[in-house]
Amino acid sequence: MFGLNLLPSKDKKRLELIDFSYLLIFFGFRLVIIFIIFILILVATYFSLFILVNAQDDLIEARKNNEKTQLQIEIEEKIEKTNKEARRVYVKQSELIIWTPILEKISEITPQGIYLTNFSYLSTDNKINLVGLAENRDSLLAFEGYLEEIPHFKEVIAPLSNLIKQTDINFNFTLKSIE
Repeated sequence: MFGLNLLPSKDKKRLELIDFSYLLIFFGFRLVIIFIIFILILVATYFSLFILVNAQDDLIEARKNNEKTQLQIEIEEKIEKTNKEARRVYVKQSELIIWTPILEKISEITPQGIYLTNFSYLSTDNKINLVGLAENRDSLLAFEGYLEEIPHFKEVIAPLSNLIKQTDINFNFTLKSIE
């Protein structure tokens, strides 16, 4: 059967408005309940994450205080200190002149009758001083020529006092080394 509504149109509109407001209140109430549930879930998630983060911080702090961790930190510090020292030594070694081949070359070219008594190096001027005795002037001049042929030296300075005597000469050479 079909229903007949004999109410005036003003009352019909009022009833429709009341029905619509009930529907609106019904959906609004459900929406508020869903929103409250969502907020409760967010709050629960926030507190659970807050507890987890605090627990992780406590674990990290406990690990830092752990003997193995302390030992590992000490080892890492020692390794870092050793690496710094090795870098410093490497830099120092790269600045050094390797004297062994130079001294070997000087000993090879030293002729008979020449005796070296002193070898000194001035690092500020990058100069080498050779002091010695020569039996005669010819062997001294030959030694000077040999020194000039060594590629490690860019200049050989011989004072005139080396040539004053004919025999038993106390000589002195200043050699400027190549940097």
